[in-house]
Amino acid sequence: MKDISEEDVVDYVTRLKAHVSDHERWRTKETLNLLAAENFASEETRSFLSSDLSNRYTARDNFYRGTKYSDQVETLAVEVAKKLFRAKFADVRPLSGHTCSMILFMSLLKPRDKIVTCPPKYGGYPGSSELGLGPLLNLKNLYFSYDPEVMNVIPADSKKFIAKESPEMIVFGSSFIPFPYDIKNSLPEDYQGITTYDGSHVLGLIAGGQFQSPLNEGCSILMGSTHKSLFGPQGGLMLSNDDRIFSLIDSKIFPGIVDNVHLNRVASLCYAMIELLKFGPEYASQIVRNSQALAKALAESGVPVKCRNIGYTKSHQVLLGYEEKVTPQIADFLQDCDIIVDAGIRLGTSEVTRRGMKETEMEEIAEIISDGLVKKKSSDELKKRVQSLVSEFSSTVAFTLR
Repeated sequence: MKDISEEDVVDYVTRLKAHVSDHERWRTKETLNLLAAENFASEETRSFLSSDLSNRYTARDNFYRGTKYSDQVETLAVEVAKKLFRAKFADVRPLSGHTCSMILFMSLLKPRDKIVTCPPKYGGYPGSSELGLGPLLNLKNLYFSYDPEVMNVIPADSKKFIAKESPEMIVFGSSFIPFPYDIKNSLPEDYQGITTYDGSHVLGLIAGGQFQSPLNEGCSILMGSTHKSLFGPQGGLMLSNDDRIFSLIDSKIFPGIVDNVHLNRVASLCYAMIELLKFGPEYASQIVRNSQALAKALAESGVPVKCRNIGYTKSHQVLLGYEEKVTPQIADFLQDCDIIVDAGIRLGTSEVTRRGMKETEMEEIAEIISDGLVKKKSSDELKKRVQSLVSEFSSTVAFTLR
């Protein structure tokens, strides 16, 4: 283009590299990441993302040649996923957890079918509600009876509601998920619809045998994101033991919803799942211990923590009990301290656990947070303490094969 000078090109490249470098330095070396929706992948896991696979196509219809080795990557990833999650079937083609939901709804439901999920106002995933895919696919969104005091479905009420409405699909799982669901007692015995579980936040815990086992508790499909408690790349994963339902899903994914599966992502996910095969139980149990230690220390220091009377949490999430109108300001203040959280003040321990932190560090983190939120100490003072803590763990990755 005539209006693009060499100086422009150099400037754009320089700025791009600087932005990425600044991000990497700040987020991996200087901040304490407590985002429940994120994790830290090992160097080996990330290395596959920049391999030659990142430029290559794959297709189930064998339209593209040159895939004799790359096809084996997907085959191996499926094999590892089935072993890790103790499932009969697995599909690694979905590009995200949201894509998994879209695949399920488009493959198994018809317009005007009813779908029951956790209510968005209590942390149910908006993408599956009337705020997201529901109206786009002309589905009727219904919601579980839910108790915000314990952040969980009310089994008896949900059973009656489902019996009355006879929805075509039920989706357990939520963006705010401190405790497992009582799946069996939330369903009528004669329910004939499809029961699924969105494990986006807890796939890593499920893989480690720490949270619950949806495929053994009445769910036909387990699906979700692969970059939260599961420390892989961003992407999606679907698992099942149901021949009929999985064959329906498998027949619809390509070419209607996913064409190119991004094989570099698949290879990266495969490596992360191999790490979990070896370290899953140890990793998952440490996450829960860290979450409980963080929650307890925060509560004892005056920070409001939800679900105190029932043990705070059994997942990677600690939910703070501030009013919604003030949570964005709290999140901004903590970011000024180099502590990264979300606007819902949902703290996550996945990444700090992956960095090698344990209960002692959780108590230190709680003290820093409470000093800011309760004692009103300055962000400048707290940032120095964050930097000191982070510097001890910025070069470490626990639960990896190296």
